[in-house]
Amino acid sequence: MELWFNASADFTKWIIAEGLLQEPFVVVDIGVQGDASVRWDLLDDYLIFHGFDAISEEIDKLNRLNNHRPNRNFHNIAMGEADKEQLFYFNPTNPTVSSMYEHGASRFEGTLSGEARVVTVRRLDTLFASGVIPRADFLKVDVEGHEREVFLGAREFIGASVLAIETETSFGISPNYPKSHFVAMTELLVQQHMLVFDLNFNRVPRASYQRMLSRLDRQITSELGVGKPATMNVLFCRDLIDETDHQENYLTPCPPVSIDQMVKMMIIYELHGLNDIALDTAERFAEDLGTRLDVDQAIRLLANPDCGPSTPLIERIRYLEKLQ
Repeated sequence: MELWFNASADFTKWIIAEGLLQEPFVVVDIGVQGDASVRWDLLDDYLIFHGFDAISEEIDKLNRLNNHRPNRNFHNIAMGEADKEQLFYFNPTNPTVSSMYEHGASRFEGTLSGEARVVTVRRLDTLFASGVIPRADFLKVDVEGHEREVFLGAREFIGASVLAIETETSFGISPNYPKSHFVAMTELLVQQHMLVFDLNFNRVPRASYQRMLSRLDRQITSELGVGKPATMNVLFCRDLIDETDHQENYLTPCPPVSIDQMVKMMIIYELHGLNDIALDTAERFAEDLGTRLDVDQAIRLLANPDCGPSTPLIERIRYLEKLQ
């Protein structure tokens, strides 16, 4: 369910190799289980990474794994809309589903156990104002349904400099999300001039269906899975071209961007396989970017037709086309 990672990223590699950024690239990851995404490895020494998680065991492990990387910082702090102490339900069997919400029985996964812990919760705005974290370029939030509270506590932090946000979400409704979790995330992030640029999702068949397959000794063979879309990862980005050419589309003025931010935005696009948008950005802001880099070279590097994901179905179609 991870968002696509364009590992070739020739433009990004060129920018880093030639030292064309004049400031660090800062990533803040809320719910950092499993370490930083490998996509950020391409930023090399330009990367400053801050990861947060409520699970102390996970943070201890990540600090040990990254003790040779001084620019990677991990904090045993949960994020929310207020500075407080709060109950957190840790699932030792599957830590990835640990949550601020107590799990009950599910038609999809059965009963999930949880160990109640008291954890420290802080607003991102508080950590930003106190200097614990710097201005950031990219924010990732994956906190098992607690995303809205994180964003409500991060308005100043996001508005200061964040160019793109990756968040986990779903179409599910609940008393907390009567219009769906996805609608709530979109409404909050559009206010910060963030638009949907990419998404990926899984499908989870209901537990009764899986139990019957098991009894019949059958397996799901569909490449796309069975069940309605369950959990999604969504990439929200600022659209610098739309902001410049159609300010009337936005409820509030869009903050200006520096040349470094333009380049960083293009890097984010390319690392997610959105080379067409990165190239379009290079063309639209060629005059400004030309004071820093060779725009023609940037455009050539971004014109990569293989930047996006390939599914098994697409691969079969390409194979059949070669046979014709």
